[in-house]
Amino acid sequence: MKRVYIREKEGKIELVDALSQEIISTFDSVSEAVGYAVKNHYQLPVQAFNGEFVKDKEGNYIYHGEKHDFEYADGTLLEDAKLCPKCGWVAFWEEICDEDKNTRECYVCPKCGYVIECTPPPEETPAVD
Repeated sequence: MKRVYIREKEGKIELVDALSQEIISTFDSVSEAVGYAVKNHYQLPVQAFNGEFVKDKEGNYIYHGEKHDFEYADGTLLEDAKLCPKCGWVAFWEEICDEDKNTRECYVCPKCGYVIECTPPPEETPAVD
């Protein structure tokens, strides 16, 4: 399935091949472009709860992979990522400091800042002999 994305340029909406960057077609509205993509079995990027197409921190569009994983347009697996339950963007695994100044690893959404599934603080981790 060809992966595409939608962009606005000079007042027009363009449907663009995500790999070649070639313009597939031009439309007057996003809904027309989405309809065309669906009708022609093109894969659009993941959509957040507000309808925006999801990008990573560098601005690359993110797509659903075959096993509900996230991938880039070229099929490269996006590791250490989860769907943010608050806004629908992709949260990434990163190291943060909590309110007690402890370093923890959590999934952090770059769009809304929501933090989920952190590693437990050291005092909650059982000692291993």
